[in-house]
Amino acid sequence: MKNPSAHFEKGTEFNDRDRLNDMLATEKWLTDGFNVFVRETSHQELYNDVLHVLTETHHACRDVFNLMFEKGWYSLHPEQPSHIADHYQKFSGYESQFPSHGTGSYQYLSGLGQHPRDY
Repeated sequence: MKNPSAHFEKGTEFNDRDRLNDMLATEKWLTDGFNVFVRETSHQELYNDVLHVLTETHHACRDVFNLMFEKGWYSLHPEQPSHIADHYQKFSGYESQFPSHGTGSYQYLSGLGQHPRDY
């Protein structure tokens, strides 16, 4: 994926790139917090309200990322298939260490089985 590169002065002043980087970090932090909030909320109406805020926060995070990418301040580089395979091998060994290894819920999460409610 290629994106344009924007010129900016490197110095001690807080520039537009710094502001957007700070905004992106803040949006990521907010989505993490709202994800926990939604997951732990028992009151249905509060759940719905916070879920709506979470969705808006995810959209804001994506908008900031897209703007940074368009300006060339966030780069993505394609990975070599062999490097992906190496990482897959490395992390697939961790599977047996998961607390739910071999259970229906883990199989569902890994795409290997049915949803636990279907058992």
